[in-house]
Amino acid sequence: MSFKEVRVAKRVMFMMFVLAMTGVSFVAAQSNEVLDAVLGQAALSYSNAAYLVGTASGHFADTVTPEDAVPQLEQAGLGIPGRKATDPVTLGEFSYMLTRAFGMHGGIMYAILPGPRYATRGLAYLDIISGPAKPGMSLSGERALRILEQIIHRREATR
Repeated sequence: MSFKEVRVAKRVMFMMFVLAMTGVSFVAAQSNEVLDAVLGQAALSYSNAAYLVGTASGHFADTVTPEDAVPQLEQAGLGIPGRKATDPVTLGEFSYMLTRAFGMHGGIMYAILPGPRYATRGLAYLDIISGPAKPGMSLSGERALRILEQIIHRREATR
């Protein structure tokens, strides 16, 4: 097996693990296409971030498209106002979306100044974000799925 085949196999296994951990029955063709697109993004788009956050947290069904997920997430008060669907999302913005969507309580600074900075710090403190955790840094699709996986794992462990 070549290096590229091993890498693809690892990605497929990772996607299957994320799907199994969410406990959500995905519509196979659409969700696979979305997850493939997410994994291929060097900089996660706002539409894909909205799709991941909204479907994983149960705010809407996984049958919506990423483009339709944006207004639905914003209507739920969990989006980033003024962003276009194609805009890249930073680690801080994704952390803030996740924190609100999953009803996670941050530290004292997050309680005083809720926002991307302290949402990122809170998730890093909880070891949900591993590696560098600077709110303004670019976020790849693969890293976004790993963060989401950690949140779902933590949520399942507390049930």
